[in-house]
Amino acid sequence: MANLETAPPLTEEEYARVFSNFKDISTEYDVMSRIASTFITENKFNENPVKMLSVGAGRGNFELKMVRELGLKIEYIYAVEPNAKHVSELHSVLGGDLGLEYKVSSSFFDTEFQLEDSKCDMFDFILFSHSLYGFDDSRGSVLHASKFLKPGGKMLIFNQGEGATAAIFNYLVDRSDPEIFSPDKCIGDHSLTAEKIISQLEEDSSNLTISAMRERCHEDVDDFVRRVDTPQTNYKIDFSLQAEYERLSEEMQNHIYKMVAENCDVIEGRFQWRHWTIGIVASFEV
Repeated sequence: MANLETAPPLTEEEYARVFSNFKDISTEYDVMSRIASTFITENKFNENPVKMLSVGAGRGNFELKMVRELGLKIEYIYAVEPNAKHVSELHSVLGGDLGLEYKVSSSFFDTEFQLEDSKCDMFDFILFSHSLYGFDDSRGSVLHASKFLKPGGKMLIFNQGEGATAAIFNYLVDRSDPEIFSPDKCIGDHSLTAEKIISQLEEDSSNLTISAMRERCHEDVDDFVRRVDTPQTNYKIDFSLQAEYERLSEEMQNHIYKMVAENCDVIEGRFQWRHWTIGIVASFEV
C-alpha cells in the first residue's frame, strides 16, 4: 500500500455538517420538485390519495414538499428510516405538520425487510429519494421493494447521473488504501449512478417497465474554483468525496480541482458545477 495515498471518510457528524449546507448552493431540490411534479400529475396522484412507502425517508422534508407544494395526496404512508437522529423529526413532519396516518420503521431496508404493523401490505407509490447510495445491494433492494407495489403502482427513484461527482469519488477510491478509505467505509457509495441502477434493473427485464426523467443541476463552487478561503469553500467537494479535500495530497488536490473546474458552467459570473439528477420510474408486472 506504500504507493497509495489516502484520507479517512467523513464521520457521520462531518457528513451531516456538509450536507446541511448543500441545499443552499444547489439547484437539485428545484429539479427534483419538477420531476416529482410531473410524476405526480401523470399518475394522477394529485387526484386519488395513495398508499405510499418511502424508503430512506430521512427527516421527511421531501414528503412534506410533495404534499404541500406539489399536490401529492396521501391516504397512508409507511416510512423507513434507520437513522435514529432523523426519526423524531420524521414523526413530527408526518403526524404533526401533515397530519397523516402513518407508520415509521427504524429497520434497515434490505432483501429480508418485512413490514411491521402496517395498515396495508401493498402500495400505490414507492419512493427512494437519493437513498440507494447507502445500500449494500441496490438492485436487490429495489426488486424486493417491488414485492410491495400494487399492480399498476409506480416506483420513483431519485439518484445522481453519471458525471464529475461519481468521477472524483472513484478517483479517490482508486488512489486510497482500502483499509482506510473505501465505499463500504463511507456513509454512502457516491460511485452509484442512475445509469448503473437502470442497467442493473434491466437484467430483470422480463417483468419490468422502466423510464427516466433527467435534468441538469448546478452547485455553486465559485469559492472553490477561484480559491477563495471561506467556511463553505469545500462543502460540495467534501460531500462528493466523502472525505476532507484539505487532507489529501497536493497531487490529488490538483487533480480533483481540475476535474471540478472542467465540469463547470459560468452562470451570472459564478462557477457552477454541473451534473444530472435523474428520476427513474419503474413499474412491475405481476
